[in-house]
Amino acid sequence: MNARHAIVLVGLMGSGKSTVGKRIAQQLGYEFADSDDLVATTAGKSVRDIFSQDGEAVFRKIEGDAIRSVLADGKSPIVLATGGGAVISSENRRIISDHASHVVWLDASVDDLVVRTKSGAARPLLDGDASKTLQSLSDQRSAWYEEVATLRIDTRGKSVTKVCSAVLEAIHAGANNE
Repeated sequence: MNARHAIVLVGLMGSGKSTVGKRIAQQLGYEFADSDDLVATTAGKSVRDIFSQDGEAVFRKIEGDAIRSVLADGKSPIVLATGGGAVISSENRRIISDHASHVVWLDASVDDLVVRTKSGAARPLLDGDASKTLQSLSDQRSAWYEEVATLRIDTRGKSVTKVCSAVLEAIHAGANNE
């Protein structure tokens, strides 16, 4: 594991990775990066456009490169919010496990995810029945989240402030036990 302080947030879309990640980074004085934003910047187009014009495989390749670049950099402490599907790639899981001091799985119920994903960001994988899709994604990805996570935070019914507090408490408790 890298000596660098890198906190990586994983979980399904709508679990709060970006929002919680920004707040935690601010509270800790760490840099913040969002892999979806890095992918869009690299590609020069939105995540939705990458999916529709280039396909998911192209998106996943750029995403993997972005995660590797951010975590292998090692220059300063960082919080990285990954895309919900980042854990699909065994290489991404290895990079995350090798370079993160903490990997936090923000776990949410499908019902909460449906509510949270209704507004805001374009989510190309949710163009059909959001509830059914999110349940399917949860079934497919939960084992991978569990594989990489050093901490699991249940976000069900919790405010962003409470989730941030739970993450920080768990990180500090883990640091005191190492």
